[in-house]
Amino acid sequence: MQLQTSGEVGGSKLSSVNNLYNNYAGMLLGYLFEVVKSRSVAEQYLMLVFNDVPNEIEEFYKPGVNAFCRLQLMARKKMASFFENTEDHNTHNAVQNNVFIVKNKFIKEMTPDQQLVFCGAHWHGKSISKLAAEIGKPEEAVRKLLKECFTIIRVAK
Repeated sequence: MQLQTSGEVGGSKLSSVNNLYNNYAGMLLGYLFEVVKSRSVAEQYLMLVFNDVPNEIEEFYKPGVNAFCRLQLMARKKMASFFENTEDHNTHNAVQNNVFIVKNKFIKEMTPDQQLVFCGAHWHGKSISKLAAEIGKPEEAVRKLLKECFTIIRVAK
């Protein structure tokens, strides 16, 4: 759903942010909660995202932009530090040591290799080639693992 407006972007930034909040805050909070498994932490991330919306409001008005997808992207960027392990940036250690990832109902259904690939790509934003080098598998095998992850998510819903 694209953000609808009847005026210019700069003219009513506050009402645009309020419109976004009223339409998407509940869904975004649910998404955040499903990821972090803590209501208070999810609410903190929700606040961080909506505090940044005025700085990026023009992005919501670009043709073809889905407002909720844009908010999710902003949220994932905010949560990137949540999923980093400060001692070791290796995806394997970050997945094994992060209790919130391990408790995720979809990730629990995945094999350890699938968890590494999914978390590396989705949460850490790593490329297929970087993940392949990190886990010592060919890129085609990493792509296959990622496809399997999405199948698991689709079926588990």
